[in-house]
Amino acid sequence: MTDVLLHERRDNVLWLTLNRPEVHNALNAALTHALTEALQLASDDEAVRAVVLTGAGERTFCAGADLKESAGGMFQSENGANPIADVLRAIEACGKPVIARINGAALAGGMGLVAACDLAIAADHARFGLPEVRVGLFPMMVAAMLMERIPQRRLQAMAYLGETFTATEAAEYGLIDRAVHSAGLDDEIEKLLAMLKRNSPSAIQEGKAAMQAMRAMAPEERLAFAERQIAALGNSEDAREGRAAFAEKRKPRWAH
Repeated sequence: MTDVLLHERRDNVLWLTLNRPEVHNALNAALTHALTEALQLASDDEAVRAVVLTGAGERTFCAGADLKESAGGMFQSENGANPIADVLRAIEACGKPVIARINGAALAGGMGLVAACDLAIAADHARFGLPEVRVGLFPMMVAAMLMERIPQRRLQAMAYLGETFTATEAAEYGLIDRAVHSAGLDDEIEKLLAMLKRNSPSAIQEGKAAMQAMRAMAPEERLAFAERQIAALGNSEDAREGRAAFAEKRKPRWAH
C-alpha cells in the first residue's frame, strides 16, 4: 500500500507531501492522522527549522475531505472532534513555520490547510474555491480559518456561490503570499526557506505562539501580554546572541 503522506528531510526542513493523487489528494482518516502526527513530531524536533506542505503531482494541492469516506467519517470522529480540524490545529500549534507549497487546486478543506499555514506560495495555474454548497455542505471550519484573512463579503461570496478563483486573486485577497510561475515554484520556496533560516528559531517559535494567543484576546489585553512576552524573550539565549552579532557586525550563531 502506498504511503498516503510522504516524509522527506531536506537538510533541516521537513517536506510533507499529500500522496493520494488518484483522488486529488483528498483528506481521509489515514491521511489526517498521519498529518497530525507528523506536525506534532516536527514541532518537538529541534533539528527541524521549517515544514513544507505540498501535494503529489501538479494538478491538485488538496481537494478537501474525501466524500467517499464511509458514513461521513471525515465530518465527525468517535470522540466528536473533526479529523480535518485536528490537522488545522496541529498546523497552528506547530512550533515551526509551516509553508504551503500549492502545486495545484486547493479546494474546500484544502483551502483550510492553506489558511492555517504560516506562509503560502502558489503556482500560477492553481485554482481555489469552496464548493461545499454544491454537495449539500458548508465550509464551516474553513470559514472559521478565513474570517481573519478575507473580507466578510468576499468570504460570503466564496462560500455561498462555490465558484473557483485564480492564484492571482488568492494573493489579492490575502489567502496566499504570492503566485509564481509553476516552473519557479520550488525556487521561490527555497528563497523563502533561506530567509527563514537566517532568523532566530526560538524567536519564530515564541512569536508564532504569542500571535496565536493574542488572536483570542481583547485589544486592550494584547499590549500587556506582548509586554510580558518581549521581556521574557529579551533575556533568551538567541536574543543575547543576536545583540552580540549586531554589535560585532557578524552573522548570529543561533542556539539550535
